[in-house]
Amino acid sequence: MEQKLRIEGIYDKRTLKHLKDQGLKDFCFDFSPRSFNFIQEYVFLEQILSLLDSTDRVFLHFTRSNDPMVEKLIGDLKKSGHSLNNLFFEFDEWSEEVSPQDFALNYLLNFSRDTDPSKLMGKNFKGFSFNFEFFEELHRSNLLNNFAGNFYTRYSSKIDSETLMLLRVDWHHNLLASLFDLFEFNLLSFPINSKIEVCYRNVDLKKLNSEMEVLQKNRQIFGNI
Repeated sequence: MEQKLRIEGIYDKRTLKHLKDQGLKDFCFDFSPRSFNFIQEYVFLEQILSLLDSTDRVFLHFTRSNDPMVEKLIGDLKKSGHSLNNLFFEFDEWSEEVSPQDFALNYLLNFSRDTDPSKLMGKNFKGFSFNFEFFEELHRSNLLNNFAGNFYTRYSSKIDSETLMLLRVDWHHNLLASLFDLFEFNLLSFPINSKIEVCYRNVDLKKLNSEMEVLQKNRQIFGNI
């Protein structure tokens, strides 16, 4: 299966413009205040939003589903006239106040051993997000094949050609070849971090280009990006 590339943790329009010039269509913005990649709402609305179009998939990451900024951002986006159809929300934690079953917009579920995804699949569930470290641990414990079989047995009815299967990976991770035989990932996400920055919150665009070229040459997985 062909995988697309997503860049997460974008915090400035310079980097976004560059990525769009390279043909990327999937972008993630982090609204978690403790994140090194935190983006303020006014920056997103005033500097970022105008660069995005209806063909882009825009992912918005928050720590908790009951963060007051979630509703504020949704309200401000509606006021701006921006379509919400291409937005996907990601939460590290779901609260009782804002459950997946009641959430009115597209969302992904962050898969972990601590949650039961079957209880979190509301009508706007659009896919799973996995951290690569999760699979590394399974591989070290010789449980990867077992997990893959159980996963598709349990959730195959919830997965179709439109479902996102997102794998979050860091630069220079040694990807397990068997992982792509076992799971049908269609989106790989790489972060803005110190490995592709000149200094704090200053992306080295040449290094970013170089890393993306290595990914494409080594895996030949991104098609037309």
